[in-house]
Amino acid sequence: MGHEITGRYTEVLNTRAYYDICGEGIPLICIHMGWACSLQWYKFMPIMADAGFKVIAPDLPGHAKSMPVNWEPFRKMSEYAEWVWEFISIVCPGEKPVVCGSGIGGDMTLNIACNHPTDILAGMAFEAAANTGSISFLSGYNDPHSFPGFAALVDNASTSAMYYPCDEEIVLESKWQHRCTYQETCVADMDAWNDHDVREDLKNIRSPIFLFKGEADYHISEKAVQETIKMIPDGLAEGGIAEGMGHLIMMEQPEKLASACLKFLKNRSIV
Repeated sequence: MGHEITGRYTEVLNTRAYYDICGEGIPLICIHMGWACSLQWYKFMPIMADAGFKVIAPDLPGHAKSMPVNWEPFRKMSEYAEWVWEFISIVCPGEKPVVCGSGIGGDMTLNIACNHPTDILAGMAFEAAANTGSISFLSGYNDPHSFPGFAALVDNASTSAMYYPCDEEIVLESKWQHRCTYQETCVADMDAWNDHDVREDLKNIRSPIFLFKGEADYHISEKAVQETIKMIPDGLAEGGIAEGMGHLIMMEQPEKLASACLKFLKNRSIV
């Protein structure tokens, strides 16, 4: 694979935003999980670039190298998704992208598909569903002094839903990637996760949607994924369970994830 990942900055909603970019072709936007950053995609990006995509992975506001908008984290999934859409319009003006994301990024993908139905080629939502919300106990613990054990919780949360046995280096890398975000932003990410509900909006979707969930990920049930697929009209949605994978789907098995994505995109005549 000869495609190099390079980093760039742009301005979105009057705030500095960082993103990685790799390859040329159809824009593929990769939205990372809560508490993490664009690094989650670094093994996945060159594979998709080799397949003919211009792969773009931003740091969401308040994560890693991107500044928060107005110095406050987003707590509503719709606001997060609209920030991503504004980012897309800046880095891919006049182009229709494929949008993919995992965790809160998967929720944002579905939100964008509902609210910009004719402006994307396809959506691929991993570890996501029409409505989510399973981590409500963190709300309000914005300051480090309010939850001294937060760092240990982050380490556990970032690895406990992976598929095991797993390469120890991937486990350690996941911990380090999730340590790059300030506690207030982490808590706000979970507020947005709990806020997400597009069940009434799925009828608006007009683009093909691929939902994929790691079998070891306990944050999202197989039932929630299948019910979401059924609620999307006109047979536009498909997907299911990713065997041998967990919550960190793009880090654990990037080649298998890319293969599944490309199969979906080819079947839907996107590539």
